[in-house]
Amino acid sequence: MTPEEITRKLGEVGLVNPLQSVAVGAIAYAGAFLMAIVAVVLSVVAIVVTGLGNPVDSALESVDMDQAEAGSGVGLLIRLPFQLVAMATFGSFDVDGTIEGVSFGAGLRVLPFGITLVMVLLAFYGGRFVQKRQRAGLVGIWTTSVLTGFGVALFTVLSAFILAERVPAEAGASISLHAAGFDTFFGAFALITLSLALGRLTVRARRSWWPLVADLPAAFKLAVSHALIVTVLGLCGVTIVSTIQALIDGETPPMIYVLLLLPLIGGHVLSFVTGLDMLSAATANIDGAGALSYLMDGMNGTERATMFSLPWYTWLGGLLLGGLALLLASLLWQHQRRIVPHHVVSLGVSWIALPAAYFLGGLVLLVLSQASVAAQLSGGGFFFGDMRIGASVGLAAWTPLLAMMAGVIVELLSRFVAPFLTPFLPSAALSWFRRPLAPAAASVTSGAVGAAGASSAVGPAGSGPLTYSAPLAGAAPDGGFSLAPSAQGIPTDINADGVVEAGTVSAQHAGQAQAHEAVPTSADGTAAAGRYATVPIGATAGALSFAGAAGAAGADGSTAEPGAAGNSTGKITAAAASLSPKTRKLILAGAVVVGAGIVLVIGLIVTFVVLSNTVFSPEKRVEAYLGAVQAGDAEQALEIAAPNVPTAQQALLTNDIAGAAENRISDFEIVGSEESGSKSATVTAKVTQDGVTTTRTYRVDRSGRTAVVFPDWTMAETEYATLALVIPDGAATLLVNGQEVAVSDLDTSEGYYAPAAVLPGQYTVTLPESSELVAAVESVAYVSADPDDWYELYAAPGYSLSESGMEEVQTQVDALLDECATSTEESPDGCPFRAYAYGVVEDSGSWMIDSYPTVEVEEGEEGWYFGSSSSAGAATYSYQKEGWGSDDEPTDETDESSFSVSGTVTVGEDGTVAVEFDDGWW
Repeated sequence: MTPEEITRKLGEVGLVNPLQSVAVGAIAYAGAFLMAIVAVVLSVVAIVVTGLGNPVDSALESVDMDQAEAGSGVGLLIRLPFQLVAMATFGSFDVDGTIEGVSFGAGLRVLPFGITLVMVLLAFYGGRFVQKRQRAGLVGIWTTSVLTGFGVALFTVLSAFILAERVPAEAGASISLHAAGFDTFFGAFALITLSLALGRLTVRARRSWWPLVADLPAAFKLAVSHALIVTVLGLCGVTIVSTIQALIDGETPPMIYVLLLLPLIGGHVLSFVTGLDMLSAATANIDGAGALSYLMDGMNGTERATMFSLPWYTWLGGLLLGGLALLLASLLWQHQRRIVPHHVVSLGVSWIALPAAYFLGGLVLLVLSQASVAAQLSGGGFFFGDMRIGASVGLAAWTPLLAMMAGVIVELLSRFVAPFLTPFLPSAALSWFRRPLAPAAASVTSGAVGAAGASSAVGPAGSGPLTYSAPLAGAAPDGGFSLAPSAQGIPTDINADGVVEAGTVSAQHAGQAQAHEAVPTSADGTAAAGRYATVPIGATAGALSFAGAAGAAGADGSTAEPGAAGNSTGKITAAAASLSPKTRKLILAGAVVVGAGIVLVIGLIVTFVVLSNTVFSPEKRVEAYLGAVQAGDAEQALEIAAPNVPTAQQALLTNDIAGAAENRISDFEIVGSEESGSKSATVTAKVTQDGVTTTRTYRVDRSGRTAVVFPDWTMAETEYATLALVIPDGAATLLVNGQEVAVSDLDTSEGYYAPAAVLPGQYTVTLPESSELVAAVESVAYVSADPDDWYELYAAPGYSLSESGMEEVQTQVDALLDECATSTEESPDGCPFRAYAYGVVEDSGSWMIDSYPTVEVEEGEEGWYFGSSSSAGAATYSYQKEGWGSDDEPTDETDESSFSVSGTVTVGEDGTVAVEFDDGWW
């Protein structure tokens, strides 16, 4: 057979040359690769903006390697895009190996959605482009798509493996980091195959039943549009608020980093913004085994956060955004929507399309939000043993159910609310949302039968005539007319040639749906999509009748003028409603009132349940208390939960003192709540302070209602830490975190210390500076958030002598010694020196200080003490000694002695210093 014959034979079974499809696959990979390069460049820019320096050097330094060992930074940037493309096809960036008998492995799984999106869109629109130029049947479409998907998947895996990042290890070996694997292969195969095939299928003529299910693809498009609307508006709001706040604080707007990293984290941004706005929860799970499980004590488990975990103005804006997005989606869904009347399939699809599409969209959000990292080590010896750690983040598993509920709400709003809002909106505001391949209403008339036995019909406005192949199923064998049901059960009046002609339908068929099983024929002879007649949803019963002609084309191609009811022309036209205008208005008004009432009741119930379990829940009360503790707002904390202690012991619970405390709790999370009946609840929270997480429980009691209907919760007696303040003698004022506290305001009933209730944090207690002679000595007390650490909490402020004070002590000691030297006694009272002299002539003695001792001052248990044990002084006592006999003259004598001094130093409240010698021995 010749090549032409082979091509013709393959074409007869729908097979075509796959090269064009393969080229689309190559273009899709190339586009994804270019997007990966863009993502790498933007990520480098983001790292540079943060001030971390060269990211390549930083990465190499972290593993103690230079660029010569691990390859140049340019090589790394060239290899990385191949790995990102592999990760974009659901691959995991893995490393594993064995070094010195220790086996290890690690993996990172994150979907860089921007790269995935480029690959899918290029494959989809490339498929449409190819199909328009290379008509292929179903066999050809799926065959070429499978071949292309296999080729792209194989290239993705091989390129990621060959261009893996090699990290040098021991003995010349190396460790490979790459994203090649079975998950990468099957992910790339599925993405390319399905995108390419779907793109080609959308160009093919629709089947005759297409109008019955046309809401399904439109529902998926609306679900995507809804998510994009929420994400874009949410990001704009967050960007504006965070940028203004950052500029006020003189910082770099944080959204700059988010925007730079969008090619990598765009899927996570889309999923979390949309999911949280649907009242879903973000979850984080950490799990460790082996030695890591012990080291990670307190970190294992699952943590969840909802929109209501954010500041009130954030979740309030999120609720408003969610409601606005639901209303906008309903307006888009109602705009130009048409269905096939009187058909159970069309009716069912019209109700389930949105919930089903939103449910599947919720599943997609789950996939996009997932990010995980895992590591394991085995053979680590007796101490380490086998270890494993895994961490993941994503949306809660119930997200698809919440998305389905959103679809139901949009459907209800589109039917009962949107019709009353649409007339007030300009058409351009909604016309941008186009239903994909949605059929329009077609009026079918008799037409001339061509040489091939075909008849014509007028299609949708602007679409030109449709050519229908004959005969149609259901034609009478004798060539006469019959009311025959189509394959879908819709009655049609046809003749032997399959043509619906005028003047042949009896009046008894008036009001039945217009639907024709004729199949339009395209220029190349293949069957195109037939059309059911459609009507706008909400039209009066969607009925059509054969009474009178209204603009229908005649057999000769002319257009007849509208006739009166019962006109014998018999053209198929839309019938007027059988009910009077007044009755229709009453029914419509009643339906509106009932629908609005139902929507209102449902909305009130949902609002009550949501608010009761969020804003007015016992958890919110504990959140408010812990938020006040975190912010150092002691007055708010007291208002929510006051300690059961005397007022005098609450002197330190002020915003000035608590707000100035360092090392307050840095974070908290409500992890559980257990209600005891309907009157009380026990709320469990994890509180983080200085990197340490503590689990606390709080009891909350129901005390009535607030805002008429919502429950009001009050925290029961809450335990506060007690700080013992040791007050020096004579002190009238203390300084706590820089704030003056009068001793008279404290509870001094215990004696030398005063107990005071405090919030978790670090408290610096000192005395006021009173003179240059003394310096206040501060005492720092750290109050933990864990009650088990609340033992021996005390602060003992005091004074220390300054250099001037030390000099003053020395001066006063010297002055006391000088005063002692004025004595004529050999042993002056209260003085540190004495002479061993006998027979001293009365009043003949005198003292001379030869050298003064250098004193040292130390703090004791009850005050300050001075002494000169390391530097003694010297003094000389001069006197006259009586003779041995009465006639002997007195003789002049001297006695030299060394001495040391000791005594106490008293610091007055006014900062003055006074010294006093001890009464002991010298």
